[in-house]
Amino acid sequence: MDTIKLPIEYNINGFNKVIDGTDDYYKQLLSITARLEPGVQVVYPEFGVFDPTFNTADRGKFLVNASRYVPEVRIVAIESLETDDGQSFSFTFVRRS
Repeated sequence: MDTIKLPIEYNINGFNKVIDGTDDYYKQLLSITARLEPGVQVVYPEFGVFDPTFNTADRGKFLVNASRYVPEVRIVAIESLETDDGQSFSFTFVRRS
């Protein structure tokens, strides 16, 4: 299902959307997985990754959530990033055939 693009943007027809099944769609889903803390989603309390601001980013938890909630893709690389705000990571994925 197409979904609203985050951060929210507008166009002449209303909200910009990401199209289901595109790389941008999966990138947004995986980014949400990495940004939400466990317990935020009431239906799926284990969904999310602990805030890495003062700790090492939990790449393992991200991989578990990615495989569980976004099985259409396979994570092929994760890179830790040091930022002024703390620590985070970036990821690369491929779609499964």
